[in-house]
Amino acid sequence: MELKESIRKRRIGVMLTLISLAAIASIFEYGRIEQWNIMLQITEIILFVVFVVSLVLTFLRTGLWRFTHKPLKYLDEREIALTSKSLRYAYAFFAVIVLILLLSFSLLERPVHIVIVVSLILFAHLLPAAVIAWTEKQIKEF
Repeated sequence: MELKESIRKRRIGVMLTLISLAAIASIFEYGRIEQWNIMLQITEIILFVVFVVSLVLTFLRTGLWRFTHKPLKYLDEREIALTSKSLRYAYAFFAVIVLILLLSFSLLERPVHIVIVVSLILFAHLLPAAVIAWTEKQIKEF
């Protein structure tokens, strides 16, 4: 029961982090097109707080961020295989998402702004750890 609960909590944390990151970028873009109002600003602040809290609890406290950013010389064979698999899946998914996003912006003749770029950089760094958090049954403290 505890293992299933741990997996469920990790998955919820990953979803909260990634969805709040996408929502921050989307609302920022929407606020630029429409006029910024107090409701959009409050929503943006709440999403930012959700993002930071879920990032800290899901990625930093568990050590997933450190694990996916360690040099290979500090990893054993199993960890290298796990990292390699997560990088392969994450960056294949990332490439598709970025290409769709760039195509959409191009077709809509919209510029890509810094908040979108920063969100994509964060997304690229979070994805390998998200794959590990989502797929591994049990994660010891990395």
